Amino acid sequence: MFSLQKGDCEHCARSYHYALLNAAFGDYSYAYCDSCGYLATFGYSSPKMITMPKGFSPHQVIDPSWEPFIRACRCGGRFRSGASPRCLYCHEPLSPAYAGEHIERHTVGAPRGWHWQGNWADSYCLAMEDSQSPGNLRQVQNPFIIHPAEEEKTQKSLWRRFFGSGE
Repeated sequence: MFSLQKGDCEHCARSYHYALLNAAFGDYSYAYCDSCGYLATFGYSSPKMITMPKGFSPHQVIDPSWEPFIRACRCGGRFRSGASPRCLYCHEPLSPAYAGEHIERHTVGAPRGWHWQGNWADSYCLAMEDSQSPGNLRQVQNPFIIHPAEEEKTQKSLWRRFFGSGE
């Protein structure tokens, strides 16, 4: 469950809705598309995670070594560790300092001393509302590249589990 808050772009001044998500609470890492700002989350319960490069800090932006293992965004851009959310209208990258003003204004914990992290790399990430589908977030989960041999193996094992001897 998420609640949508209202923000505005520092470049074109148009308003957008977003949800502030915590990667530690959700048990994932994340990346933004370098072209459209779409959010990709990578859950630690995904079986594909065991094949990913190790030695990174969990519950924040992905390590750059993961990028070759991630599908392209539906816009054709790439999910990158250094990318940021973008305005839905002018497509300019959103500044974490500028966005921090409305993030802190709308966050329940701010009056009790919570402060925005001030970047797009730590545990909090921003998912924008999909303007084509109001009430839904512009977010994809686990967009790993799956090679045809892996996909076939997964399909066969599911088939066997349901209808076969389970070999």
